[in-house]
Amino acid sequence: MKISNTVTGISAVEFLNSLGNLVEPHLKDGSDKMWSYKIKGESNSEFAFDPKTTTTLNIWFDRRPPILNGVADLQDIRSKNKSTALRRVFSGKGHTAKYKATIESFEALREIIDHLANDH
Repeated sequence: MKISNTVTGISAVEFLNSLGNLVEPHLKDGSDKMWSYKIKGESNSEFAFDPKTTTTLNIWFDRRPPILNGVADLQDIRSKNKSTALRRVFSGKGHTAKYKATIESFEALREIIDHLANDH
């Protein structure tokens, strides 16, 4: 399966499917607007995004992702209102949407996953 160089929700799903040893799908919102993934590792960190986006990939994280090339517009959203779809796909307690970032490369997404897997 060839994965496009453009990072979208659609291509991110394909990319994450290829990382089955690092992440697993966690929950889909009832309207299929948001999907969340759980990172395998000690942290059990979670992130979510709209799997249908065909343009920019925005990901919401329960932990602060590292600052890397390919990660843009990192925002602390802890005090902001979240959509119902976004609230539904996180498992709660410490796993809620706290940060949002635009992901510009698969390399950055992979590095974020590696970092969060070991962040405990």
